Amino acid sequence: MKVLNLFAYTGAASIAAKAAGADITHLDSIKQVVTWAKENMELSGLNNIRWMVEDALTYVKREVKRGKKYHGIILDPPAYGHGPNGESWKLEDQINEMMQLVSQLLHEKHFIILNTYSLGFSSLIIENIFDQYFAKNINRECGEIYLQSTHGSKLPLGVFARHCVV
Repeated sequence: MKVLNLFAYTGAASIAAKAAGADITHLDSIKQVVTWAKENMELSGLNNIRWMVEDALTYVKREVKRGKKYHGIILDPPAYGHGPNGESWKLEDQINEMMQLVSQLLHEKHFIILNTYSLGFSSLIIENIFDQYFAKNINRECGEIYLQSTHGSKLPLGVFARHCVV
């Protein structure tokens, strides 16, 4: 099973997928973060994760041109950021293009997980994007990411969506 982890940060999802037997490509635009993720892999007693320091959108465009396919794609994009060569990322401006491209990279049987930590997004926006690029109502869940306070309040952090076709 081939899995692509975009905006992969410290590698927790990459390490979990590798431990489950997946062939992982871990991509983040910050070299120091990728180095930290490699250290986390080694501390976990694992090896053979493919490490990439690159702009996620640039990489995905190239993979589409190459005709690559993945069984799973994990995305954890920031609200705003920069690629290693100064590329600009703004979630609200580029998530639609990213999801359109990602949909072309997925194997017939696949999963996709998306987390967005932007309070400007509701789960309905992400649900609508998923409806546009993926089959509707097939093993899908969208919702709010939040912390429960000790007083019972839900403190919003962002939204998530997951979709699986088996």
